[in-house]
Amino acid sequence: MRNIPLPDPLYAAAERAAKANGLSVEVYVQEALQTQLDEDSAGMLTLEQVTLIGRAEAEIDAGDFFTADQVREHFDMKSPEWTTKNPV
Repeated sequence: MRNIPLPDPLYAAAERAAKANGLSVEVYVQEALQTQLDEDSAGMLTLEQVTLIGRAEAEIDAGDFFTADQVREHFDMKSPEWTTKNPV
């Protein structure tokens, strides 16, 4: 664990907020920081997601994809079999 110095007014504010929420100052600051980091990273893509998008883009550029009509045709062909196996 690392110690991060906080200016007295900021520590006092964190202490009041922590007490109001029934938390220790340490837990309150950790949760507040994690919430902020989560909000900051919302909408950002992971390296794995960027890699998958790149691969998909390369496949599309190479003509390796299904058209909407091909997908519809596939599902139309499989629909009766699926409905038989999965009655409502």
